[in-house]
Amino acid sequence: MEQPTFDTPEHLREFFFAMIESLPGGILLADRQGNLLAVNQKASHLLALAGCSLQNKTCWGLLSQKFGLSHELAALSISGGRLLCEMQALPGGTEKRCILISRNDLQSPFLHVAGFFLSLEDVTFPSLMEMHLDRSKRFAAMQEMAEAMSQELKNPLGSLELYASILRRELAGDPDNERLAARMLGAVRTMHHLLDNFVTFSGFPVPRMKELDMVALLKKSMETLREMAAEHGILMESRIEAEQAYLLGDQDLIGQLLLNLGLNAIESMPVGGVFSLGLRMLPPDREHGALVEISVQDRGVGIVPENLQKIFDPFFSTKGRNRGLGLAISHAIVEAHHGLIKVECGPGRGATFRVLLPAESGAATGTRRKKGARADV
Repeated sequence: MEQPTFDTPEHLREFFFAMIESLPGGILLADRQGNLLAVNQKASHLLALAGCSLQNKTCWGLLSQKFGLSHELAALSISGGRLLCEMQALPGGTEKRCILISRNDLQSPFLHVAGFFLSLEDVTFPSLMEMHLDRSKRFAAMQEMAEAMSQELKNPLGSLELYASILRRELAGDPDNERLAARMLGAVRTMHHLLDNFVTFSGFPVPRMKELDMVALLKKSMETLREMAAEHGILMESRIEAEQAYLLGDQDLIGQLLLNLGLNAIESMPVGGVFSLGLRMLPPDREHGALVEISVQDRGVGIVPENLQKIFDPFFSTKGRNRGLGLAISHAIVEAHHGLIKVECGPGRGATFRVLLPAESGAATGTRRKKGARADV
């Protein structure tokens, strides 16, 4: 095999550009001032730069334009700096992507060679998984707490209920005191009911997996949600973009997931509001197999940034007396089906909950047919 030679600057330059094009991540090469010297194809794809002129541009201006950043770019002013950014996957698209940007300074014994390069890595699904695992740990801790609390309180509450029943019986004929005993008994029974809910929460059922036709299941859930929405003066829209969508799951739990997310949307909007329930298929890529995406979008007040990391926590709620278990249980259902759930929102812009569940093999490629369907010849 012929060895490469670098007899001329052109040969060396050609080798250099071939090297950065072969790297698996995106690369932005810049001089000391940040003026762009080279951009490889991976970076061009991640930043959707096709057809854009990069002449006389700086990496700071480019990142500011693509991510809407300003002072955040200070994190990349020193070697080793890292910044996690979010952007649309394609111009005009709705799929947000997480891009990790890292800075590395060029090291050279020659004074006239100086600058740095920014490496770009698409970490969308790893980022979701990291947040998902962190939330799962908090969820497990809450489950342990609920189980321990129920075990510690069941016995004394049982005794209180017995004593209150005896007291009420002994006070028969004394209306005022009997009424007080009846209220005491009612309060104890309410506490029993709450503990029963906590026990159910702490001992989440194991899914009974079978093949699910998600189009049919979604339409069935829509009938129930449409009636519930009408009672609150809310309208519902459907956006089913898949003719077929199959996955392995527990029908009751997936149905509960759809109702929980739908009710959350209904409760988030004033009378006259509109929310939508959607379904589509995401084809496989290098990072994951085919996915079934369920989306629930409301046009309510949205979620303030400081609450975004709390909304899936058990017992967290911004809705007064609501017990705050709906989204926590939804998270558990998605996790039990090896999926992901995320929320996209902003104050005053409503919220969109996206659930990604592994599709059954062949569902995304169109090879999956309904039972009894005849193949075209």
